[in-house]
Amino acid sequence: MRQDSAGSAWRRRLLPLAGAALLAGVVLRGAAAPLSAKPGEAVFSGARPRQVSLEISPENVQRLRDAPRQYVQATWREQGLVLREVGVHLKGSSGSFRTIDEKASLTVSFDRFHTGQTWFGLEKVHLNNSVEDPSFFNEKLGEELFKAAGVPAPRAAWALVELNGRRLGLYVLKEGFTEGFLRLHFRDATGNLYEGSGFDLDGPLPRDAGRGPYDRADLKKAAALVETDGVKRWTRATEVLDMERFISFMAAEIMVCHRDGYCLARNNYRVYQDPAAGKLVFLPHGQDQLFGRADAPIEPRFIGLAATVVAGSPEGRRRYRERLGYLVTNVFDVPALEAKLDQWAAQIRPALARSEARAFDAERALLKQRLRARRASVCEQLARPEPKPIEFNGGVAVLTNWNAVDAPPGGRMEKVRSRDGRPALIIEAGPMTMASWRGKALLPPGRYRFEARAATEAVAAIGFGKTHGVGLRVGGRPRAQPVGLLNDQPWTRLQAEFEVKDAPEEVELICELRARQGTAWFDLDSLRLTRLD
Repeated sequence: MRQDSAGSAWRRRLLPLAGAALLAGVVLRGAAAPLSAKPGEAVFSGARPRQVSLEISPENVQRLRDAPRQYVQATWREQGLVLREVGVHLKGSSGSFRTIDEKASLTVSFDRFHTGQTWFGLEKVHLNNSVEDPSFFNEKLGEELFKAAGVPAPRAAWALVELNGRRLGLYVLKEGFTEGFLRLHFRDATGNLYEGSGFDLDGPLPRDAGRGPYDRADLKKAAALVETDGVKRWTRATEVLDMERFISFMAAEIMVCHRDGYCLARNNYRVYQDPAAGKLVFLPHGQDQLFGRADAPIEPRFIGLAATVVAGSPEGRRRYRERLGYLVTNVFDVPALEAKLDQWAAQIRPALARSEARAFDAERALLKQRLRARRASVCEQLARPEPKPIEFNGGVAVLTNWNAVDAPPGGRMEKVRSRDGRPALIIEAGPMTMASWRGKALLPPGRYRFEARAATEAVAAIGFGKTHGVGLRVGGRPRAQPVGLLNDQPWTRLQAEFEVKDAPEEVELICELRARQGTAWFDLDSLRLTRLD
């Protein structure tokens, strides 16, 4: 495969280091201090959980009930070390948040109320309850894989936490994003570090660290990409982004199925304006939900602006696929990762109660299965021929490649002749049917209408949820009509309009039946896609 000079330089830099970084957890970019002098090295160099005890006064506990995100003072005790006037607040999103009276996730700032105070050189750590990752390993695996890919990532370990004498149990201990973190990965740590949580580069990103003006001028330059036409957008992006590291970041996010990260959700990331290079560097965050879907597409519907720029450029798309192929071959080493899981577990397991240890072992086994399945799926997808854009004739494309999904027990799905002789796709419902015929089309940016004629016989609503009957929808978008055709209906025209933004996208088109009985037909000759602009 042809490779440009930038890609060749990247490969030469990464190839001799990736394996060692994966096995040793060493950052691929030069650290600001020798390994033995790194802040936090004593905390993150081993897998044995730290024994942490927090003491919070009754008054401050009440404050955390009333205002969970506001810092209060606490005392931190760990292996004979006592730190007072430590700042603590609750953290977590809708899925992971727990109150102070439950197993709460906590942010701990050692210097919040006591200037210069650190814990083994660390200014801030997070204690994550891992309720969305019962294995307790996803954050650590994410750290290992991103660092091996050449992307700076916060370190992770484990802690057994006690609060006011109440045992909370095992936590994931995460390094905070601070200037101290930046010094480990960048020659100049004085640039602006922004927190991405639900917003893109053009949104109100708060600043976590930085000594320069807080006017977001550095972000505005990148956000201006949305106003740049397609031809110039790639060139402009390479001027404002550390493109080599962003492509690695993007490939790593997709490889590990970071569905709640930047590329797929504009969430859980940090972005640093590196003063030395004058470019933005993306950093991973919130990796508790990895490897959730083995067959997740490697070319999904990208949401993050920078990711759409890469996916929308032939050069960016080529380099992304090449980088993903390199990482899955040289970095996503499943036997090495499984060995690490066992090594970490051997140090964590003795600290758990018997019932906790059984659940811990079971989750580790499931995680190993997900690792193997994800790697196999990425390899299989990379081996497929790249999809070609669908051809339109007079603004219309006829859709022919349909696959049956979730065929109902007691029902059937086939290509048949309808009762009036039309070639059709049929779905006969079983007692509980959520079945569909699905096809894919690679589409450039634009507005489209997916349409078909459908007929029904004795279709009865499924009995739960908001979506019933026969309808059309487009993957990743709401169904055009939550309640579709029910009962007995003659041939009826259905349609779903949608838009592809910014970059070419492989869209999944869906003809579905959600019912507890009945039959649906979709007229094959009517299944088409119309370009509206």
